[in-house]
Order: sequence, then C-alpha cells, then structure tokens
Amino acid sequence: SNRSHFSSPDKMSSESKEMKAVELISPRKFHRIFTVPAAVKHGPLKVSYSIAGLDLGEGVDVPNILWCGAMFGTRWQAPWIDYAADKANVRIICIDRPGFGASTPVPLQDRLDTFLEIIPLLLAHLGIKYVALSSHSAGTIYAFNLLTQHPELLYPSNPSITFFSPWVHQSHSSVSLLKVASMLPNALLGQWNKVMGFVLHNVQPVLSVSGGASQIVSQPFKNKLKTEKQKEEDERKCMRGYGVSLEIKAELDKAAFRYGFAENSEGLNDEARLCLRSVKGISWGACEDYEECIKALKEAWGKRVEGGGKPLSVSVFLPEEDMMVEDKGMKYFEDVWREENRGNGLKVEVVRWKGTDHDSAPNPSNDAVWKMFELVKGVRTVGSDMEVEAS
Repeated sequence: SNRSHFSSPDKMSSESKEMKAVELISPRKFHRIFTVPAAVKHGPLKVSYSIAGLDLGEGVDVPNILWCGAMFGTRWQAPWIDYAADKANVRIICIDRPGFGASTPVPLQDRLDTFLEIIPLLLAHLGIKYVALSSHSAGTIYAFNLLTQHPELLYPSNPSITFFSPWVHQSHSSVSLLKVASMLPNALLGQWNKVMGFVLHNVQPVLSVSGGASQIVSQPFKNKLKTEKQKEEDERKCMRGYGVSLEIKAELDKAAFRYGFAENSEGLNDEARLCLRSVKGISWGACEDYEECIKALKEAWGKRVEGGGKPLSVSVFLPEEDMMVEDKGMKYFEDVWREENRGNGLKVEVVRWKGTDHDSAPNPSNDAVWKMFELVKGVRTVGSDMEVEAS
C-alpha cells in the first residue's frame, strides 16, 4: 500500500505535519470519477468516488463494503478509514452523493432515485458483484433504500448491513433544535454549506461528518483535563486506527475538510432538507416509516431463507451519547428491530459503544468499525463475541 507513516511526530515541524496530511489525502484512489450514461430522465451523470483499503486489483477475494456516509460522509471518508481498512484486508467504496465533489447535482426529489440508479452501475463498472452495506447517520436513509431495492447486491453467503449512529427523524427523537431547523425557510437551508464553509474558515478548522449540525447541537465529549495515562491511551488508539499520531490526525482532519469544502458542497443543503423532510412532498422512499420498512424486510428475507438463502445480519451500533437523536431516538431505532419484526430472515444485534458520540461511533480508533470488518469477513456472526469497548 502507498503510505509511509512517521513514527516520531515530535520532531516534525508544523509545516511537515501539514505536508504529511496532504500526502495522506492525495492518493489517486481517493479521487476517481465515473460517468453514468445519459438516460430518458437525465443527461450524463458524473460521480466522484474513493476507495479505502485495498485498491481494485489488490488482494484476492477482498470483501467489499459500500459506505453510505453521513451528510458530509462523502468520498472524503476514505483518507480517515484507509489505514484501518488496509490492515483489515477489506475494500471500502465511498461516493460523493449528488452536489458533492464532481458528482452532478440533481433536484432534491430525484436525490434518492439517482443514488439507487448510480450504485449498481458504479459497482458493475468496478467489476464488483457483491458488497456488504454500511451506513452512518444520514446514510441510514440511503442504505435502507439500497437494501430494499437491490438485495441482490449483498453477498449471498453472508448478507450484512451495519448502522452506525442511525439517523432518526425529529418526530421520533424530539430533538428540539432539529424541529426548529425543519421549520426554517427553504432558502435558508439552501445556504447551509456556505454557513459551514464560513465556520470552517473563521471559527474552527474541523467540522463533523454529520454536516456540522452535531457541533451546533452540542459538544458532548468536551476535552476534559486528561491524565498522562489517558493521553497515552488516546495516542495508542489513534496509532491503531489511523496509523499516525494525534498531531498528524488533527492535520488530516483539517486538510480533508479544507479540500472537501473547496470543491462543490451544495449537496449538503439537500442532505439537510432530506434528513429533516422539511420540504413538502419529499419522501424517504422505502424507509419513510422505519417500522413498515423493517416489516417488509422481515417478509422479503423470510422468503429468501425459506428458499435456501442466508438470513440478513443486521448490526446496529449506537453511541453512548447521541445529541442528534438523543435517547428517545436511539430507543425508537432499537425498538423497530424488536423480536416480532425479525422473523427467521433477520439476525439482529444492537450494541451501545461506550465513549462514543454521534460522529465518533465509526471512527477506526474505536472498536465498532473493527467488529464490522470481522462480520463482513465472516470471522464472527451477529451477536457473538461482542465486548463493548470500555471508555
């Protein structure tokens, strides 16, 4: 793999740390473009995407994971998860949804359908027949729809989907700020990316992949005064997850957001509108109602199992604190997967990860993402060997 990691960051100047961060975000595999041919409903559609972990053509029988990221969980997710995916011997495909990077913007009402059209074509173009599905935050909506409309894309021998910090509509979570946000004029939500860009350049150099919203709602895990032992532990986790020191990881964060927002980021505005369902007539497609969606999955996967297929493995990884959906929203999402909604076609585990929040749950410095890798590789089964990470 094309990375070299410095072992002694202390000796590096701030300029060389910055250069190291730029080096980490620069591999060509993070910046690729595919064009969907013109169809009856649209002209040609460009899609920018990235690959984390083993590149195409590297390794044999490498498990493929399709990552449905958060609001800003675009192809820029790849530099963060590349080292861990490489170590775990997996490949992760991250795409820029419409209006991000080089991906062609589409009207809000076509956003979900365009995503559902693009994914099978992109995977076929990459020569990838099957994937495991994974989602974070806003990506929940896209993952549910993909799972419902294209179950044939999942590995027949080990079909799986992982939800990190799943998104829950404010009508089920009662998060008051989101209720206020959903009533904001549409024109104001049309400036969300500019607001975030301003914050990035003038207030703080790093946002969150959930579109900056969680930082505005709260900073739940503030930097408490840490003991030397805790600092050493943080450094160890960072090295294990990212292959770099905390100092270089901080530069990586800044660089990814700086370059990400230097590209088109207008997609963020429609991501906000979609998540909040703040525009009349905007639907979440197959998962407009999570309860009904899961009942439909129970029936569909029950039939598959009766026909000799494997059940779907579902992992729900909840953070310890989630200011975007709060306890009420997390309980709601857990409850829709209750026993009676599973049948024999869905195998479900719900785990709450200590020391994580809405944004950090899938960070490779935590254990949850490594558990997903094991599941995708068939090293463990749903519900087995789950030790919740201590804070």
